[in-house]
Amino acid sequence: MSENTQPQLGDFTPDFTPPSKDFVESLTALGRAYFQPQFYGMDNVHADKPALYVTNHSVLGALDGTLWAAQLYMEKDIFMRSLVDDLHYMMPGWRDIAPKLGFVRGSRENCAAMMEYGEHIMVYPGGGRETCKRKGEKYKLTWKKRTGFARMAIEHGYDIITVAQVGQEDAYDIVVDGDEIMDSKFGDWLREKGIAEKYMKDGETVFPLARGIGPTLIPRPERQYYAFGARISTKEYEGKTDADTLWEVRTRVENQLELDITKMRIQKLEDGDGNWLRALLNRF
Repeated sequence: MSENTQPQLGDFTPDFTPPSKDFVESLTALGRAYFQPQFYGMDNVHADKPALYVTNHSVLGALDGTLWAAQLYMEKDIFMRSLVDDLHYMMPGWRDIAPKLGFVRGSRENCAAMMEYGEHIMVYPGGGRETCKRKGEKYKLTWKKRTGFARMAIEHGYDIITVAQVGQEDAYDIVVDGDEIMDSKFGDWLREKGIAEKYMKDGETVFPLARGIGPTLIPRPERQYYAFGARISTKEYEGKTDADTLWEVRTRVENQLELDITKMRIQKLEDGDGNWLRALLNRF
């Protein structure tokens, strides 16, 4: 960011003070009890070795990131800074809370500043579209042709660690997806009023109508699984940011993440629900 540019709400500032561990533990206590999160590959994470943590979004994005980020803070003394979509700063109320929780507006300038400062950074290459799942897209990565995260990691010599999130997509069912909404009369109204173009990327980021337990938005208590992949070093690519190199790094990361998602889905099936009440609620 140039000196003449006024910072926007959500831009990175190095004087951020994270909330206390006691606060984070209290904030996530219900989620940990409800979802019984399981963590794998924690040995790949080190407080003194900052990395870019590349992870997958789930439908609605409501259950993403919080539990594993809290675990890293409590166990490894790592407070994760998350690069997020501009959508977070369009929501009254939440746009003021998000920066206090360490969220940072997703931009190349903010990412570069955080890397220069040695932050541990969470990024979702799928962006808002990946939270706006369509039917049949469970655990599907929708990264399009994005390679920006690979470029930033190479330019700043950052390792990349994938974080596979599993369980969140099983906690909700999509009833009506974004395509169906945009094909309806309501979708016509959104286009006519300019809402779809201004806030929903011409309908791409329309949230689906989803349900959890019964007809409610209360998520089913599906166990949550998180796998931290082996560190992917970018040292061998130093100074190389041509399209082929960026795509090679992106492919390595994508393949690792998809592999770990598959492993965690298998692990989840093998473990089962755990008790009769959880099993009952997960069938609703």
